[in-house]
Amino acid sequence: MSLKKFKDKLKGHFHEVLKIKKSPSEIALGFAIGTAIAILPTFGLGVFIGVILILIFKKLSKISMFIAFAFWNPLLLIPLSGLSYALGDFLLKGEPIIKFKIELLNQIFVYTRRYIVGNLIITIVLSFVSYILVYYIVRKYQKREIPFLQES
Repeated sequence: MSLKKFKDKLKGHFHEVLKIKKSPSEIALGFAIGTAIAILPTFGLGVFIGVILILIFKKLSKISMFIAFAFWNPLLLIPLSGLSYALGDFLLKGEPIIKFKIELLNQIFVYTRRYIVGNLIITIVLSFVSYILVYYIVRKYQKREIPFLQES
């Protein structure tokens, strides 16, 4: 996919979020939760988890959550996986390693632990940043483009 096509697709997703007729906080919360679910290693259950959360929390914006899933596609998640491990490795470098009798288990434990620690930190940061960005952008857009929403 060319950079121009990717940029156009990103703009299209963003305009869909802006046109949702919900409050900026509902839209931003849906996008932030969608970001968290998309970045966390859910092993293919991300959409299922998203649907359950939408059924439980009625105030979440369904559209913005699913647009976040589309935004955090595999092309963006692959570099984040490497960054997750690097961050976890940096933070846990001095931690004692649990030794299993089977070397493969040692390697799996070390990699998984470092990946998950790094991934949780990145997920929290990106979800928080996405909430703030989407909230302020949607609020500014709605005040400028949709004046009837200001009354509520």
